[in-house]
Amino acid sequence: MNNIDVVSLLPVLIIVFVLLIVLLVILRRIFVNVGAREIAIKERRYMGRRMPPGRVVATEGEVGIQAEVLKPGLHLIKFPFERVVRKVPLIEIGADELGIVEAVDGEPMLPGRIFALDRAQNAHNNFQDPIAFIKQGGVKGIQLRTLPPGLWPIHPYLFRVSVAKTTVIPQGKVGIVTAADGAPLDPGRLLGKAIKDHLSYQNAELFVSSGGQRGPQVDILTPGTYRILTQSAPLEGGTEGKPGLFTIRLFDATVIDENQIGLVEALDGAPLNPGDYVAESIPGHDNFQDGHEFIDSKGQRGPQKDILLPGTYYINPLLFKVILENAKEVKPGEVAVIVSNTGKDPSDEVRREMAAKVRARMEREEREQAAQSAAHLTQIDAEEIKTELMTGDPADRRLDEGAHEAYVVPEGYRGIQETVVGPGRYYVNTLAITPIVIPTTNQTVEWTSGEVVNTFNPFEVISKDGFTMQLEVRVVFRVKPEDAPFMVAKIGGIDRLIQNVMHPLIDSIFRNQASESSAMAYLQNRHEEQERAEARVRAHLLKYHVDVVNVLICHIHLPEELMKTQTEKILAEQRQNMYNAQREAEEKRIQLERTKSQADNQRDLMAATVGVEISGKRAEQRKAEGEGEAHYILQTGKAEAEKVRLMGEAQGVAYREQVNALGGQGVALIETLKVIGEKGVRITPDVMATGGGGDGGGGGIGTLLLLNLFRDRLNLPGANGE
Repeated sequence: MNNIDVVSLLPVLIIVFVLLIVLLVILRRIFVNVGAREIAIKERRYMGRRMPPGRVVATEGEVGIQAEVLKPGLHLIKFPFERVVRKVPLIEIGADELGIVEAVDGEPMLPGRIFALDRAQNAHNNFQDPIAFIKQGGVKGIQLRTLPPGLWPIHPYLFRVSVAKTTVIPQGKVGIVTAADGAPLDPGRLLGKAIKDHLSYQNAELFVSSGGQRGPQVDILTPGTYRILTQSAPLEGGTEGKPGLFTIRLFDATVIDENQIGLVEALDGAPLNPGDYVAESIPGHDNFQDGHEFIDSKGQRGPQKDILLPGTYYINPLLFKVILENAKEVKPGEVAVIVSNTGKDPSDEVRREMAAKVRARMEREEREQAAQSAAHLTQIDAEEIKTELMTGDPADRRLDEGAHEAYVVPEGYRGIQETVVGPGRYYVNTLAITPIVIPTTNQTVEWTSGEVVNTFNPFEVISKDGFTMQLEVRVVFRVKPEDAPFMVAKIGGIDRLIQNVMHPLIDSIFRNQASESSAMAYLQNRHEEQERAEARVRAHLLKYHVDVVNVLICHIHLPEELMKTQTEKILAEQRQNMYNAQREAEEKRIQLERTKSQADNQRDLMAATVGVEISGKRAEQRKAEGEGEAHYILQTGKAEAEKVRLMGEAQGVAYREQVNALGGQGVALIETLKVIGEKGVRITPDVMATGGGGDGGGGGIGTLLLLNLFRDRLNLPGANGE
């Protein structure tokens, strides 16, 4: 029975199964489940109107692809009149991306436009409502509105979405924007005018609708991240990405290093006033970083008066050209004369006041110079230099007065400023003012063959007697700080002063002086010639407001033949002088000897004179002495004679007694021996004599002794004189 039931129910089961399958198919066609991250596209196949020509999607139920999309969820389809063509994933825009939308359908774009204005505004809710986009006048083409990050159910048949990366401006860079669409540039302008509230070009719709102009823009992008409508990445399949409304180019930020300044030149703006060198300052441009404010405030193109100090600036390089320059430094011993290109034009009254001040100053200095010259020079030279100072060259005087009247001005006027700037570091705009550094310490100019700074060749001058001399000269000068502006007004600077004034002036002065004197006289009067030249140089340079410290003639080179002749002449003169000196010396020596002899004889003469007097006194003395001596001798002689007589008598008596006792020979022998003992007479005979005597040989010895005694007597010192 069970088998019968199953068999009998089988057809029913089959029918039920088929019905279920049919039901499932019908339900699948009628009900569509759309996933959470996708949308479904419907198509109407029957029972509908035809779409208007050119339309891509149907907004009123026409036959074709429907503009309405099926969003995530379960949807009922009018099967079999409608069907789901496809399911597509939601458009995902990352955090560092933006979606560029191109509408395939919509109103035609206006002629000349590249990007479509969003006429529907927010009605289509960022392109999520295609029907609202079409009905509210959405324009076909690349849309100015972009998709921010997120998931977007975008109709793929109506909109093509490409993804572009956000614009990143790194630190130290500036983004320069060029718009591919918008209004044309104003005549004469290089950059598109600034548009308010476009949020750094992130609101492209507002930029275009508010009159944004195509081309380079005045506003810039500073470092940061921006969602700007730029060219998108390539699409799938290698198709090029969508072009962007804006093109971003990166430039380096303007960096002003320490000890530098930035001089700014505006490439766009109002025209510069005729006669102005630099544009007037415009407030509010934030160091030229706000080009919009600069243009709106009628900033002028051309060199700007304001400068950039050390720092980093985000400046539009298409609007402003920045020129880096070093800060100006005035060293100790220098001043800077300021030539201002800005300020008021000096009036006639100001010119007259300055001219009067200059004339008074010059007259005082000329009087002082004349007095100083008179103190060092002859009366003729002093009067001549005084005349040169008082009269001068009329053309040069006109130049001097005109220069001061036209250029040296008080502060606030255009021209050479009367007040100088002392030592220090200055950040100055050299487009607006020109600092001219003038040394105020002693400066040296030399005319020599040596290799030194500020050197010229030695002067070749001709003397009065026709000889060519070579002069090496050194001039030391200085410019006082208060005179520096007037010197600059007169000649322009130290280099021009040396080249155009001092060199020809001093050359002329030395040539003129050399022609007034012979070569040897010029050499011999070197000091006087140097003082004359210094006075003249001082007088002439005074007109250029230059103070001469001294003028030195370092060396005078005379011709070789003149020096040879002069040397021979000098040598001859020296020899002559030497001979004369020798002659004079000999004459003086003779005179000296004569004088000396006279002096010596004078002593003898005086001695003789005194001797005569002494002799006279002595004669008287001797006379007295003689008389006394004669009397003495007389008396003494008498006494002596009496004594001798008495002694002779006594001796005679003694001799007679001896002879009587010893005999004559015995007495003689005794006397002889007495003499030998007293006189030390040698008794060794030099001559031996032999012979007999009558007295037994005694007579021979006696004779010998007598002979020896006689010989010794002959050898005595007084023997020859007796």
